[in-house]
Amino acid sequence: MGQLGSEGEDIIGPWSEEKLDLLAKYLKAYSAIMSNQKTSNNPTGKPWLRAYYYIDAFAGSVRPRTKADEERYIEGSPLRALQTEPRFDGYWFIDVSPQRIELVERLREEFPDCAIEIRQGNCNEVLCNDIIPRFPRASIQRAFVFLDPYGLQVDWETVRKLANIRTCDIFVNFSVMGVTRLLPREQSPEPEVVEQLSKVMGNTEWINQIYRTPTEHQLDLFGNQEPSPSRTTLRAEWLASLYTDQLRTLFPYVSKPVLMKNSTNSVLYALCLASHNQTAISITNDIFNRHERLKQIGR
Repeated sequence: MGQLGSEGEDIIGPWSEEKLDLLAKYLKAYSAIMSNQKTSNNPTGKPWLRAYYYIDAFAGSVRPRTKADEERYIEGSPLRALQTEPRFDGYWFIDVSPQRIELVERLREEFPDCAIEIRQGNCNEVLCNDIIPRFPRASIQRAFVFLDPYGLQVDWETVRKLANIRTCDIFVNFSVMGVTRLLPREQSPEPEVVEQLSKVMGNTEWINQIYRTPTEHQLDLFGNQEPSPSRTTLRAEWLASLYTDQLRTLFPYVSKPVLMKNSTNSVLYALCLASHNQTAISITNDIFNRHERLKQIGR
């Protein structure tokens, strides 16, 4: 998500446009499959799925402006979801910013036939207190949750609770930049930083790994020295892989991450899907692979 403009709209970079395009492509595939499931009979002769929902934990502005051309507006994630066909049975939009919420509220008039719920507040509290209880494990409802934080606002405990009910897929944009900014180059991080990273990532054993002294080495299965990450050589790809590996402790299926980079080729975010359905991951990886191939061609 980009900076907030004077009128409440976000100003976003090209990487955010890529992310929104990938979201739209997956939503189209997801909704088509779920809509079909609402009419597919199980052994009892009744459809197993009653309804499916879109949940946006950081709804942002509806039509953000682009950083390269601030006269050009694009469609934000709420619009992309509302325009997806077949339609979701309901939509939840959450944001902590009153300005952004005011913009999202206007969507009720633009889409009068859609069931829209809007909540202002901390996404962790809204998800855990208002939304997760509506999708218990035995529910015949499903939800797609888009977690696109402005930084490190998504608690690991929230992700754990979403995984435990087994009725939600999460499309998460993990802030690699937010993590690297917290890690000092010359010394180990302070306890409060370690606590913050634990709250976001659910594990901090890796921190000791990157601050090891040069005399400490890992051995591979054949007894050879294995190169290990350090703070000075820390790569965004490694952090993205670390987070997706953590997600696999909660979800049985996690896609490959796509790295969102800025104009200087620095990695800002890692986008991935975590699901209880293997087909969802196959579809996501296919969308991501096609996206990366097209980027290579465009270079």
